[in-house]
Amino acid sequence: MKAISSYNPELIELLRKELGFHESAIIRQDSTLKDYPLRFDLIIEDKNKTYIVELKRIVRLESLSQLGLLKILLNSSDISTYNNIHPYNTEFVIVGKRITPEAAEAAEKIGIQFVKLSADIYPKEDHDKPNAVSVKLTAPKSWRVVSHLLRIKETSIRHLSIESGVSYGWSHATVQTLVSKGIASDASGYIEITDINKLLNGIAWERQFEKLLAREIRIAANSAIALAREISLVCDEQQIPCAFTSFTAGELYTGYSARHDSVYLYLEKKNMNELAGMFEVQTKGGITTRVYTPDRNVFKDRRTSSIENVWLVSPAQALLDCAGLGYAGRDLTLKLVDLYDRL
Repeated sequence: MKAISSYNPELIELLRKELGFHESAIIRQDSTLKDYPLRFDLIIEDKNKTYIVELKRIVRLESLSQLGLLKILLNSSDISTYNNIHPYNTEFVIVGKRITPEAAEAAEKIGIQFVKLSADIYPKEDHDKPNAVSVKLTAPKSWRVVSHLLRIKETSIRHLSIESGVSYGWSHATVQTLVSKGIASDASGYIEITDINKLLNGIAWERQFEKLLAREIRIAANSAIALAREISLVCDEQQIPCAFTSFTAGELYTGYSARHDSVYLYLEKKNMNELAGMFEVQTKGGITTRVYTPDRNVFKDRRTSSIENVWLVSPAQALLDCAGLGYAGRDLTLKLVDLYDRL
């Protein structure tokens, strides 16, 4: 008797014979679907059809759970589809030596095909394989979900998905990560953040804001806010996208006094020398301009502060960046959290 894994060509040939996909089909082992952070043994893409395959030695009722979850996600009317992944052109397949009667009945009812292995081989199962891909809470899509949850306080996953503009699959995975880390609760059937300090600590660990620092420039100026206003004006004149963040944005959003010796600015690297050339740069004194390279599109949702006419990152981005300062920015971050639903 020989063991095979999802990488075994003998298994691939058996599936090709049973399912009828073309030899040119794209086969991805131990893989995930875009926007659905669930890991499967095989994903086979054959022209306009996709096969999602799980490998089990004995197929029991619980073996169908992950494939069944994906069917539910794909059938949700509010979910966007990617890479031709859609319930109408997706087939769900589970492979094993045998299937229990209750599992066979359930598989037939929900539309999961069973492919039986021959008697002389048995599949290897990776018992350590996680049911879901670990989701970074500070990843752009995940942070959209988390920040929206902070704004509306309590909601369902479906509503959170619609309002944040993130697919149900990714919203679900983000919420499960929050719950598993003890940051959020779903006990009432609705999701809510229950431990803000755990969330902020997790953000500071995942995405340390100061690692994005690219350059420091000392510029002659009377005050940090006056300098931020002048930089915003110059960048507009030169058509350079800029956005102030961290302590600068946090102070202007909350009115909480933070730092007056520095300003914190997002700027693309290609524009840094051009900006420095527009000002009187000093080696000592003045106001320190700390320039950061964006790791995502921080300019898309920027806004101008109403009184100072300073370009600021969105409140969600400001909260992410302030939290990324760790304890150095904790007081300001908590002020932002308190006011976040009003910003």
